[in-house]
Amino acid sequence: MFNFNKTQEDPRKALENARNVVNKGLMGGITKVFMGQGFVDKMNSAMDQGQSALDGVNQMNWVAQNGLEASAEVLSVADTGATINMNPVVELKLKVTPTAGPAFETTTRTMVSRIAVPRKGDKLGIKYNPIDVTQIFVMP
Repeated sequence: MFNFNKTQEDPRKALENARNVVNKGLMGGITKVFMGQGFVDKMNSAMDQGQSALDGVNQMNWVAQNGLEASAEVLSVADTGATINMNPVVELKLKVTPTAGPAFETTTRTMVSRIAVPRKGDKLGIKYNPIDVTQIFVMP
């Protein structure tokens, strides 16, 4: 009932199973009949958002592990109004100085600690994806 001692399912597999239940077979048909197409559309939208979140986490994990190290100066900070686990998501405009190669400017959205929001002029240690310099991981 409360899933005690149950192993956690892979989130991608869980999303795929949910899509199948809502959209395919007997359960999908029953869901559409009793709950309506609007409900099914909302569920599919929520599952798309979940998939996007998983993709973002995987992308950040890749950058954190494989990205190139650099230092960055904060040129501006803008609040997006979004939060993750009570921490704000901000848009940072950064002047990035890689260990090799020319400096460049980039803008990225990232979650920051609510007790340590970067300010203009702050220096940050980062990792970035050299193929897409908007993919930034701010090192703790």
